[in-house]
Amino acid sequence: MMNFLKSMSFLVLGLILQQTLIQIISIGSIKPDLVMVILVAVSMRYGSVVGLFSGLTIGLIQDVYAIEALGASALAKCLVGYFTGLLDEKVIKVMPATKVLFLAVAFILHDTIYGLAAGYHGSAFLQALLTKTVPSGIYTLLLGSLVFYFLVAPSRSEA
Repeated sequence: MMNFLKSMSFLVLGLILQQTLIQIISIGSIKPDLVMVILVAVSMRYGSVVGLFSGLTIGLIQDVYAIEALGASALAKCLVGYFTGLLDEKVIKVMPATKVLFLAVAFILHDTIYGLAAGYHGSAFLQALLTKTVPSGIYTLLLGSLVFYFLVAPSRSEA
């Protein structure tokens, strides 16, 4: 329970920063997804169950603002939180630099699930994937690599 509360405080802070700071550093319509970076980080840190409930909760909060695709963000973030936590706790332990690769897969998985759940199909889905997901994903990976390096990297006492 304590890990869930910690992760939710990080995610709410990330959501606040996403709505304020990220708007300033966006390049046109391309902006990094800080909430996704934090969700992947806390899921890998605290495990799949915390990732599942954290993703569900922050996704529901985001769905309040995206009423046209109600439930799509909750579904996508819930699955991403669960699978990134499961991958790190049960399947493989990796260095923080490799976790950026997990973030890339998580970002693509999230946007694919979100797009399909929101009703994008055919050419609209492909166009959204190419014009929104790829540029925002690259920007998110740059931001995520800094977060993983400075915040998620194990301290020298843990290594």
